[in-house]
Amino acid sequence: MGLQPEKQKITLGKFQNVDIRVAEVVAAPLAEGTKSHSRVLTLDLGELGERTSVGQFALLADSELIGTKVIACINLGERPMGPLVSQALVLGTPHPDSPDNEDQALPLRPDPAAQPGTAIY
Repeated sequence: MGLQPEKQKITLGKFQNVDIRVAEVVAAPLAEGTKSHSRVLTLDLGELGERTSVGQFALLADSELIGTKVIACINLGERPMGPLVSQALVLGTPHPDSPDNEDQALPLRPDPAAQPGTAIY
């Protein structure tokens, strides 16, 4: 995957409307019935509770995800992913070993000291 073109500028106000938080992955089984190889991540957001995120992190072992912290957008609404529903978007970068027909990813990770539920700004 090559470098993506720069996107249209937005206002700071629009960016501030996106609720981006630190989340801890507590489960990461492979998804069944999705178009691309995916994992169903259960995210602990501290006092905000848990959310489910279906994402293309299938090239990572569940042991590489469980217990780690990631960065997630939590106010984008629910999105159907085959028979599953994703409630949060875990941010990531392209995985270097991703097949050409998939967008497998590596999750963005905050400092390990960041607490689940903490806002990203």
